[in-house]
Amino acid sequence: MLIDSHCHINSLDESTRAALFSRDLAEYCFIDSTIDMETTCNSLSLSQWYPRLMTAVGFHPLSGEQYNENTIKEYQDIIDQNKKIIAVGEIGIDYKAPITLAKQEDIFRNFVALAYRNNLPVVIHNRVDRKMLFEGGTPYILNVLSEMVTSYERVMFHCFSFNCKFMDMIVERGGYISFSLNILRGNKDILDALKNCPADNLLLETDSPYMKIQDKPSSPLDIEKVYKLAAEVRGVSLKELEGAVYENAKKLFKLS
Repeated sequence: MLIDSHCHINSLDESTRAALFSRDLAEYCFIDSTIDMETTCNSLSLSQWYPRLMTAVGFHPLSGEQYNENTIKEYQDIIDQNKKIIAVGEIGIDYKAPITLAKQEDIFRNFVALAYRNNLPVVIHNRVDRKMLFEGGTPYILNVLSEMVTSYERVMFHCFSFNCKFMDMIVERGGYISFSLNILRGNKDILDALKNCPADNLLLETDSPYMKIQDKPSSPLDIEKVYKLAAEVRGVSLKELEGAVYENAKKLFKLS
């Protein structure tokens, strides 16, 4: 089974979604991450119809202006009412967000706390200006996260786009690294991290449709391209890779 650990089916237009679900998807599982309340409602509606789609409820930093004093309660109410929610995310830091870094941190902390109150894993978004990537030798996002949790065993860093040094800091704390369609772009640091990521910490995703391929929106079905290249880079068979990713996803997201 091919598991896309992070995509945004909730953001696809209706005709594109219909075309996707008209396919035979018996060998796929999609973890549909949301970015605000609207996409959260979209995803939960879709999950009622498509058993291979599971929801991670998130609040993207780019949605920060929508955040208010009732947001966490509204998300808690949704979690209480829906059994197909398997994670909180994506949440995190983005240097292009329309709100201050301090406000992003506050929102991030509140959603991490929400996840842990509900025994749910966290899916982290981390897009930072390279100048603020490290603070005191440790990536900024890790400084914030480590103030809240001692282990990253319930944490997935999605669309990993950094080097082995950063990856090792996550792995040492037991976290999961998810590589996206951006591995097709040939960045040496990312490919080195993909090659050296321990099999027990590895996940794969598309981040579709936002992760583009040759300037065109991607599809969750492009997960096949991610698996194929990842197997080549790691020097393993597709079957071995599928098995490892499946076990990791099952453990992190408690998939049945």
